[in-house]
Amino acid sequence: MNYEKIILDLYERVVSLEEKVIVLENQLASQNIPLKDEEILSDAYEKITRNVSRNYVMDKLAAENPDFSITKGNRAAKADILLKTTENEITYTLKAKFYHSKSFNKEFPSGWHTVHKEELVNEDIHLFIFNVEFEKQFYPFLFSRQDLLLFIKDKITDQNHLYHFYFHVKENKAVEVRDQEKVASSYYNNWKLPSEMLNK
Repeated sequence: MNYEKIILDLYERVVSLEEKVIVLENQLASQNIPLKDEEILSDAYEKITRNVSRNYVMDKLAAENPDFSITKGNRAAKADILLKTTENEITYTLKAKFYHSKSFNKEFPSGWHTVHKEELVNEDIHLFIFNVEFEKQFYPFLFSRQDLLLFIKDKITDQNHLYHFYFHVKENKAVEVRDQEKVASSYYNNWKLPSEMLNK
């Protein structure tokens, strides 16, 4: 019995369900309908939702890129995070796609993510941010669109046109291991990326 194939099949089903839940959450949020499970938070425990994860990333981006104003994206913008800055009376906007994953590995941070091919070929998207939550700590990877395109040159999509990523942070080493082990250290905690992109 091919257990790896079974596990990957189950994972793809879980990812599909997660994406549908995110769509439903966004629809509810746009209608100002509160999500009860996110309201039931105590001082002793805070549920780490995708919104909590995204807020952490936005706060860190703002701290490391003071020239940018950082806001949540929306469906109209077709982005999860918007980064705006003005230079010489010209406003520049960077659009970011954001992906959150909880680590189900109990020993070290290890997160699954998928990116649709259409998102990668969309030149209006400038940043791809993957955030892994492990024991209430976050382990983020930040790529420019060009960097991610280079990073996936050896990858192929599945039947749903999705690229799969499996990021690990283990023994001070950041890698992506979905198809083969690839060093991802230069993208790990790459907070100054927006400022670097603007200065190119």
